[in-house]
Amino acid sequence: MHPSASNDQGLLSVPFGRQFIWIPKETLTKKELLLFQMREGDRQKNIDHQAHPWYPILFEHQPVSSPNMYRFIHVHFTKVIDGLQSEWLAEIQQMLPAVVDLFFIYDNQAVIVEAHSGENLRVEDLDGLFVALDMDFDCYSQLFVGPFHRSEHDFTQLWEEEATFYYEFLQLRKHQKSLDLPTGLSTLFISGAKPYLALLRTLYLDWFEEETETIIRALWQHQGNASSTAKALFMHRNSLLYKIDKFQTATNLNLKIMDDLLLGYFLCQTFSTHTD
Repeated sequence: MHPSASNDQGLLSVPFGRQFIWIPKETLTKKELLLFQMREGDRQKNIDHQAHPWYPILFEHQPVSSPNMYRFIHVHFTKVIDGLQSEWLAEIQQMLPAVVDLFFIYDNQAVIVEAHSGENLRVEDLDGLFVALDMDFDCYSQLFVGPFHRSEHDFTQLWEEEATFYYEFLQLRKHQKSLDLPTGLSTLFISGAKPYLALLRTLYLDWFEEETETIIRALWQHQGNASSTAKALFMHRNSLLYKIDKFQTATNLNLKIMDDLLLGYFLCQTFSTHTD
């Protein structure tokens, strides 16, 4: 059992709940392999690849054609929608105008791809939105709000690592409605960061410049206190707050919140070659 499908051509990935069973193709008879392939073909026929251009980007390593920053909202249903998937997707499209694609992967799993607009909702706002949707559609959903990534990256790899991270988190807190990377950071310290190195390194490369690192380190040393940090950096407090707000607009990471600041500090400590 694995949290995501395998990229190994010699393995067949069979969905089972939130996980996948990896079966070596060489262990299957021709009839068994045909049956599994027919089932997979039926699933893929339900996803119109022309209507959903992000399917090959997320699952077949295809490049992104429109430069921007994008994030995934992973949605899992513990109580599935009964025949109202199209209506649910249309409702999401109305509520989140920055959505560039969305579709159901399986009956209990959907993906929402959102472009960076500077006005994207934070996880706590999305939490309330999805609670209301659950009531309207008589279902129960859980979501992971991923970070924004630049369009030049391999989104298939990023998708797989985010899905793995989310699965690991759900094993620890099965009943939590929603989370993002900062609020789930404790999972990294429990299970280790190795499975998510590509994801984390991508964030570091996308987000940080030397001045940003200096500000994050100083904020961490002063427990997030803006006045003390500005004084230590010989910077006017308003200038510091402006830079923090500018960083939040670019990344959706609010350094005034300790969970977000911890993520930023963790990335600097893990990947930076800069020394104080």
